[in-house]
Amino acid sequence: MDIFKILGFCLCALVLLSVLRQYNPGYAVLAALACCMVLLWFVMQALGPVLSFVETLLQFSGFEHLGTVFKAVAIALMAQSVQDLCMEAGQTALAGRVELAGKVAVLLAAMPLFTVLTDTLLALLR
Repeated sequence: MDIFKILGFCLCALVLLSVLRQYNPGYAVLAALACCMVLLWFVMQALGPVLSFVETLLQFSGFEHLGTVFKAVAIALMAQSVQDLCMEAGQTALAGRVELAGKVAVLLAAMPLFTVLTDTLLALLR
């Protein structure tokens, strides 16, 4: 997918959501969610070559926990997107809880890195 097509979709969605928000704010939030899902689909298709390159890098690097880092980054990006949607809908308390849940999920995803770090430190101290 070409970046200009993605940006064009975003501009069209912006105009549609601005008009829809004036007439029916409830549907505007649902339409924003749908536009975000379509945009996520476009971005994931565009990232296909990058993900295959990263997979090749993982195989050659010998660092088996690089996938864990990418998983944590993906969780953070998804949590930020959901938080933005909550803010758009005017649900600031829910947005705060989504942010907290995203941080906890990133910490949980990074636990294998913490265990490797702890094991390495303990081996150095012995």
